[in-house]
Parts: sequence; structure tokens; C-alpha cells
Amino acid sequence: MSKDVETIAKFLYCSGILEEKVAHAYRSLAERVDDSLVKSLLLYVSTDSSKHSIILKAISERFIKNLKIEAKDCENILGKTWRKLTMLADEEISKKERMKNVELASLADKMINFESFVGEEYLTTLHLSILPLMADKLKVDLGELKVILKWIVEDEERHEKIIAMIRNIVSKGKD
Repeated sequence: MSKDVETIAKFLYCSGILEEKVAHAYRSLAERVDDSLVKSLLLYVSTDSSKHSIILKAISERFIKNLKIEAKDCENILGKTWRKLTMLADEEISKKERMKNVELASLADKMINFESFVGEEYLTTLHLSILPLMADKLKVDLGELKVILKWIVEDEERHEKIIAMIRNIVSKGKD
């Protein structure tokens, strides 16, 4: 196994860990809102993120069977933004109180601003867009897997639009 293949496998696996945490955070948020449309939209993003986690980890294991990497190692691989995003996701998961529309509108504003610059949707889009270039440079053949990565990027871009939609919905119906 080359060091280059190992780098790409770890990169994909850590992206999968982030997606898993984000999926749990969106699900937690969905469980705490009353509006059925908002809840459904949050679950939509959660489900997509969960699927992304599964496929990214599976792709990484295609390169390296039984890849052993711990979440704490991912900060070294994907940077400090990765750690901050996983911490924010963990904070959201730990919350249990119901969320009123006014609170959700404020959170959606923060999510939109955060995700526009360094948030999970943006980070994943950036990483998965760069990965094929990195693989080409390292002479690692991704083959048809490039198509799957492109689909995930498209989903992430859709997630940003869904968060904006949620903000608009809850802003109109603030408690």
C-alpha cells in the first residue's frame, strides 16, 4: 500500500466521520421542532448525510481494508475546521429542549452564515471537489467513484438551499 493511497483513504474516512456527526445533529434538531415541514427538511438533510457517511467510509475501505483511524486523528488530516464542526455537531446532539420558531430562525441564520464560509456543507464540497485532483496528482485511480463524489457534492449544495428554505419558513412563522 502506498502512502498516497493511505492519505486518500484517511481523507475519505474522516469526511465520513464528519458526515455521521452532522447527520446525528440534524436528526437531533428535527426531533426538537414542531413544524412538520421543517422537521421533514431537517430529516432529509440528516438522511443524506448519513448516506454520505456510509459511502465515504466504504470508499475509503475500498482502498484500505479495515482502515484504523480514530476521530481525533482526523483533525490532523482535515484541519481545525473539522474539529470545530464536530464539536458544534456534538453540542447540537446533546441538546434536548424543544425549539421555538424564533430560536430555530436564529439558528438557521447562524447555520447559513457558518455554512457559507466554513461549514460542513462547504467543507465537504471543497474536500470532495479537491479529492479527484489530489488523486490524479498522486496517481491514484478513483475510476467511477468520481461520479459518487460528484453526487455528494451536489447533495451538499442542495443542503445549503434547504437550510435557507428552513430559515425562510420559520422566519415567516416566528412564535
